[in-house]
Amino acid sequence: MPSKTKPNNFTLGVAFVLAITLWRVVFLWFDKTDLFVDEVQYWFWGQNLDFGYYSKPPMIAWVIRAVNEVVGSDARFWVRLPAPLFHMATGLILMQAASRFYDRQTAAWVGPVYMLLPAVVLGSVLFSTDTVMLCFYATAMLAYFGLTQKASTPNALLMGAAIGLGLMSKYAMIYFVLCAGLAMVFLPSARISVRDGLIATTVALVLVAPNLVWNLNNGGTTFKHTAENASWDGFQFNLGNWAEFFLSQFGVFGPILFGALIVITGSALARKVARRDVHLLFLSLPILGFMFWQALVSRAYANWAAATYIAASILVTHWLLTHARRWLIASQALHLFIALLLPVLLLFPAQIVLPNGDPLLKRYMGRAQLSRDIHDIAIGAGLTNILSSDRDILSDLHYTLKGQPVRILSMPTSSFPRHYYQQNFAVPAGFDAPSLYVTFRAVPECPDAEVVATQPITSGAYAGRTLTAVRFGAACMAQISPATGT
Repeated sequence: MPSKTKPNNFTLGVAFVLAITLWRVVFLWFDKTDLFVDEVQYWFWGQNLDFGYYSKPPMIAWVIRAVNEVVGSDARFWVRLPAPLFHMATGLILMQAASRFYDRQTAAWVGPVYMLLPAVVLGSVLFSTDTVMLCFYATAMLAYFGLTQKASTPNALLMGAAIGLGLMSKYAMIYFVLCAGLAMVFLPSARISVRDGLIATTVALVLVAPNLVWNLNNGGTTFKHTAENASWDGFQFNLGNWAEFFLSQFGVFGPILFGALIVITGSALARKVARRDVHLLFLSLPILGFMFWQALVSRAYANWAAATYIAASILVTHWLLTHARRWLIASQALHLFIALLLPVLLLFPAQIVLPNGDPLLKRYMGRAQLSRDIHDIAIGAGLTNILSSDRDILSDLHYTLKGQPVRILSMPTSSFPRHYYQQNFAVPAGFDAPSLYVTFRAVPECPDAEVVATQPITSGAYAGRTLTAVRFGAACMAQISPATGT
């Protein structure tokens, strides 16, 4: 009889990546939470295909639209399904990158390590632009590692395509170019041929050009929004913000892994790490350093440093395997518990509560129900036009009420628009049809406004707030949107 061959560690690593992805997809099918405001916005962008949008490049909208077209449904499951699949692809690509950079043993571990990162666990149940961008980031790094070993037109084309598509996903992809550039300056082993660099640059520019042109034709909207998020209009050092961001990275990467990254950084400063390890530090630490500065002078959200952990996952995995294998196993055990638990929690969003009595997943509950309530109020008042200035409300109204005979519009502005709906779906000039205005804030004064409903919200994302629904007659509408425009 033929002897049975024992599967190698690399094969087991691939199997783990596939198995944890299957776990996530199965539980995602039974997920009881509502789509978050950003997820709904990306879906809505996909209904209005373009080369750019208010706050982000277009890739995530294209992905959601493509999936919806293929399966013939835009239910919550299909909107979120690309999330675990993209992370699966990233994990498998990182295994190839680790094999090319270090060895097969590191590669066997790095896929499972990446798949269990706390940020990836959360990013596999909620679809975000980071999820798409990180996949292209890992692809660019894989091709780049190949180019550092020998010149290769296919790898140059691949790296350029990955950079271009990554930039079409999220502008944070530019960190790869900056980090690789720094590595090339200081490390001869990190350099690629001029020809390959020119090929990659050309391909990347061709792919991102449509978004650049879109921004030029739309007043640099996405660039302006990105600059507003950075809030560099006044440098006021805030150690509290810095400390909050620093501590958040233990949650993003994991307490043991981030601690190991700190130790490796200290060892590098003491010149006690291998040159290959230094190469990966160049591909990760500049991002983290910039975000620390951003947090100090303004603010930085925890996920803004996500690109750090593509190269860092390979580095820390290899270092722990070499120096502290037990700590790597302990980290994986902790992360596996979280990874198995979170998808289960999504099945019982109202039952899992915090000590203060609020559901753990409060911000993902009650959004669709509010939209249905607003629809009922509008129909009860004999109105088919619904207005709001609140981005959260407008987002879910478009998704939950799709197919209903209602028109959803944003209150207009005379200044730079505050969100996508105000930019593209504001009340048009001369629009005077009676409409229902809904808000959690003070109601604008106008001649024939009539409050038709007030609804205290007792649960979900809007708990503790009161919705006011106001009928705006022709006089109010004329004041909001005069014939000459606002």
